[in-house]
Amino acid sequence: MKQVRRIVILVSLVCLIAAPCLWAALPESPQGWVSDFAGILSEDTTSQINGLIDDVKRSTGAEIAVVTVSSLEGMTVEDYAVRLFEKWGIGEKEQDNGVLFLIAPNERKTRIEVGYGLEPVITDGRAGEIIRETILPFFRAGDYDQGILQGSRQIAALITDTDFVPSVPIPRSEPQQDFTPLPIKIGVMLFFALFITLGFLALGYALRQKGQGFFLIWGSGFGGIPLLMSLAFSLAMGFPIYILPAWALIVLIIGLRYGKTVIHKALTSGASFSVGGRTYSSSGSSFGGFSGGSSFGGFSGGSSGGGGASGSW
Repeated sequence: MKQVRRIVILVSLVCLIAAPCLWAALPESPQGWVSDFAGILSEDTTSQINGLIDDVKRSTGAEIAVVTVSSLEGMTVEDYAVRLFEKWGIGEKEQDNGVLFLIAPNERKTRIEVGYGLEPVITDGRAGEIIRETILPFFRAGDYDQGILQGSRQIAALITDTDFVPSVPIPRSEPQQDFTPLPIKIGVMLFFALFITLGFLALGYALRQKGQGFFLIWGSGFGGIPLLMSLAFSLAMGFPIYILPAWALIVLIIGLRYGKTVIHKALTSGASFSVGGRTYSSSGSSFGGFSGGSSFGGFSGGSSGGGGASGSW
């Protein structure tokens, strides 16, 4: 019990010491509606945004703070935005109608933090849409002035319930390039092709011969599942999608025509195994499967974002 109390006291002391340090890392006071601490905005853009926010304040009472910072001081963009919002008290006290548009160019992070009173107007989904479709295309093109200006205009349009029309064209995002080396693509496809070959050869043999239910089921699964997986990987890697389906069809035809000869030779060349009461033999490999190597339990991957009101470029 004493040990637990000591831990609680220690944690509390650490929090008390750390909290002032985190607050000290934040800008002490705003420079105006626009606080360009990172120095990325032109005077003309700053003037336009200040005038825009002035109009919003007069017509609705809502307050918008546009802030650029040189560093997030080791915090996440979400944590930094919440702390700065609270420290500065953005928005009217009784209405909670403030918005913080934060940009950290060195970390390539941005966030739209919304006060409680404006959450029904600027939802997480709408904030995320502004970031993805308006702000980030400009940022990726290296145009911070227009990214921040057009983003501020769209935020203001939502608050004042007016239509937003960009004053300049929004850059089109370039399609994502596939950087997977060609040898890796070919290797993955050849790996699938091996299973497809064995499976569809057995399937063709089973379709031609009567009483071969085992090979019919085995060939369908052993060849069909890798074929379906190869289609997904072909789309993901930009590999021609028709190659392996065409190869599966060719192997199926070969299995229908010559499968009996091929499988008979394979089954009578060495070691034996039995299926359905019949004994078969094989010298080096069996159609029961392969052991070792990679497993097709699934390739994992993914990506996650910072929420509906954050973005990176």
